[in-house]
Amino acid sequence: MSEPALISINVHHPPLYIVGTMSGLQTAQLALDGKLATPPIIATLGISLVEVAEGRAAFEGSPAEWQYNQLATVHGGWLSALLDSAFGYAVNTVLPAGRGFATLDLHVRFVRAVTVAVSRLRVEAQVTHAGSRTVTAEGRIVGPDAKVYATGTTSCLVLRTE
Repeated sequence: MSEPALISINVHHPPLYIVGTMSGLQTAQLALDGKLATPPIIATLGISLVEVAEGRAAFEGSPAEWQYNQLATVHGGWLSALLDSAFGYAVNTVLPAGRGFATLDLHVRFVRAVTVAVSRLRVEAQVTHAGSRTVTAEGRIVGPDAKVYATGTTSCLVLRTE
């Protein structure tokens, strides 16, 4: 194994005047365009938002040894967080200004092990139901070889942010 990686994170919160004043799609687009600070968890995970559209979001990240578990494979928590991040942005894109959400459940199915031999992973999430009280989404993690490494679903409760 290589030397331990040091991770430095600068925490920047979105300006309070933005929170709740724009639609989720507008804020997701600002994040994609680099006009909003990267949330600390996204920086910690070492992943990047690469695509947003109404009801959709995609992230990419590279497996690394610092994510390994005792079996010398990427820990399922990192893969789950990758899916959860894409779900969160996809769900947010269907919410109007003044609405936020809380995750009710997250279900992940691991299809195959991930190691650093998989150079890059992409997770694509899409909303499957957008109601006034709940939003659901599904997604999958794929490698550059188009193999599926994990799939998942989520349910979210819509909240007022006003």
